[in-house]
Amino acid sequence: MPRYLVNSAILKSGKDPKTCAEGAAKMLAKGKYKDIEAKSCYCCTNEARAAFIIEGPSQDAVLEAVQEQLDIPVASILEVQEVT
Repeated sequence: MPRYLVNSAILKSGKDPKTCAEGAAKMLAKGKYKDIEAKSCYCCTNEARAAFIIEGPSQDAVLEAVQEQLDIPVASILEVQEVT
């Protein structure tokens, strides 16, 4: 399944980037989107942003899950491949 790098826009006032990043995987696992999984989550505390590597069937499905399930504004979403 493809992986996507999801970068949040600046989070709403009062929303902690670290808390968002820590809770994202659990929230996606327990949500209605069964075919979408957070592989890794990062926080950018100084910029009030979060970033995620999320595996899912399509860019649109991942975008919908992040916006609806996590309630996080999305600045960008890109399909990525890990290079070793």
